[in-house]
Amino acid sequence: MTEEITRFLTALGSTLLWSIVSILIVLVLFEVLERRYHMMKEIFHENSTAAAVLAGSFVLGIFYTVARIVVG
Repeated sequence: MTEEITRFLTALGSTLLWSIVSILIVLVLFEVLERRYHMMKEIFHENSTAAAVLAGSFVLGIFYTVARIVVG
């Protein structure tokens, strides 16, 4: 294989790995927030916009951090 194909496959593997890691971090975070603060109940039953914004900011922050790691 040429150097370009090897570099592309390495970058693709790294991106897939970090994507899986970030999704797992988000799932663990939501599970902790659900168990401790009942986040989904706050968002859907109490119609708490603040709780939804907080949960969304956690997700965006984690994905942004992981994207910065991947891009380098």
